[in-house]
Amino acid sequence: MRFPGGSAKALAAGLSVALAISSTSSTPAWGQSQSHGDKVAAEALFEEGRKLVAAGKYADACAKFVGSEQLDPSAATLLNLASCWEKSGRAATAWATYREAASLANAVGRADYLATAQRHADALAPRLSHLTLNVVQPVNGIEIRRDDVILPAAEWGTAIPIDSGPHSLAASAPEHEPWASTIEVPADGAVVVVTVPSLEPVTPAPAPAPAPRPDVNAPTMGPSPPPAPTIRQSANPRSTGAAQRVSGWVLGSVGLASVAAGVVFTVLAENDYHDSLNDCVSKDSCGPTGLSERNQARTYGDVASWTIGLGAAAIVGGLVLVVTSPRDGNVVGANGAMVTLAPTPGGAVLTGSW
Repeated sequence: MRFPGGSAKALAAGLSVALAISSTSSTPAWGQSQSHGDKVAAEALFEEGRKLVAAGKYADACAKFVGSEQLDPSAATLLNLASCWEKSGRAATAWATYREAASLANAVGRADYLATAQRHADALAPRLSHLTLNVVQPVNGIEIRRDDVILPAAEWGTAIPIDSGPHSLAASAPEHEPWASTIEVPADGAVVVVTVPSLEPVTPAPAPAPAPRPDVNAPTMGPSPPPAPTIRQSANPRSTGAAQRVSGWVLGSVGLASVAAGVVFTVLAENDYHDSLNDCVSKDSCGPTGLSERNQARTYGDVASWTIGLGAAAIVGGLVLVVTSPRDGNVVGANGAMVTLAPTPGGAVLTGSW
């Protein structure tokens, strides 16, 4: 918008003067009556909005003007609100508010407000961006939403002025999968066309299979007898004892070999220790050769201790396995009698139970 013969600051000052009119200076909307408290609050919000505009806080200022307009509608408040929307970059909202202010000014006979509102609305019109929503298949009960606001069917397929920036779109219908999208509307007269696709029907879940009905004609059976107890028997009762004895002999053999190796390392340790005496002045004072031989003797001694200890444990474990293995001499009679043949240092003992 332009004012002849003025700088940018003069332009802003002129617009501020043109719009800085008390919101109580015009007549309330038709069919409405405000209490004195509403008017006072509306006037306070209006003045606060003007201060915020002067400070460049347009978002907060617009909210104050909206509150003032809700309490006490007036053409002056709408003009200030439209100017606030325009400064905050919401051209389409400002254009619609200027037209609303023009309508109200015409109704109350304020030709000056009417001319101001029409002039600003006409200046904004070429700069408006437009959005057209085309619905491919308007199924029963479909709802189209833009920024969470339901759009009536009359707006479908029509280019509607819209503020620039991001906008959310959504479509939903009973028994259909919802659709949603986000668009970015450019500024300065952009034209955006969005096609809402056909909504896919919701696939119904498969119905559960009906439970089988009992046959009323079937004979009634008594309670089922309890199942017979399961008795597990070894496929070869003698195999466990033989395998355990074999394991015992193998473990004992490994133990004997380990003890033998320990003895070898013990001999090596003794030899190295005696060789070190040739390079030692006293028991605790040795040359480099003697010191090396003594260190080697200690290493052999440690290895001998470990191997002999592990060998002895293996021998004991093997003997335990052999002694505790089941013997083939155990005989179980048909009436539950058991005869056991147990080895002893002097031979064997035959024992039994009936």
